[in-house]
Amino acid sequence: MKKAVAGFISILTVVQISSAQVKFMDQEYAKQFCDLWNQTGELTEGLSKWSKNTGNKGYRIIRFYRQDCGGPEKAIEVHIAPKDGKAVCIYGGKATDQKADFLMFATDENWKSLAKGEFGFMGMGIMSKMTFEGSKWEAMQNMGPFKAFLLNLDKVQHTMECP
Repeated sequence: MKKAVAGFISILTVVQISSAQVKFMDQEYAKQFCDLWNQTGELTEGLSKWSKNTGNKGYRIIRFYRQDCGGPEKAIEVHIAPKDGKAVCIYGGKATDQKADFLMFATDENWKSLAKGEFGFMGMGIMSKMTFEGSKWEAMQNMGPFKAFLLNLDKVQHTMECP
């Protein structure tokens, strides 16, 4: 009887975990993405120089959203600040009213493709799969970390249900 109860409890736990999974690009997803950023050396170390160009805010803002789930009102963002020689994510959540350094949006199909690493020749296909606003020069200078950013999109467990 104890084994049956324990088995039932573990099934319930699995159901709770999978039902608690975040939606792709919702606020909880953004928080988890921010945590993942801080565990990704290619981002924290690779963008250390880039992160210093903060203007008056003290951090950079990268905003993104899914076209299939609405417009900019559904956007999330991460704030990246220079700290101890690294580019550290200090916020992941709903988009603020501040001007973003970078804004990216795409269809779900293209986000999935980018998150799988389907970039095309030397990564040049990235810009054809998404709308990108911000300094393309900066993005091109940081292509390695930019690719790591895109690959991280699929590393946060999520559903494709719209937020």
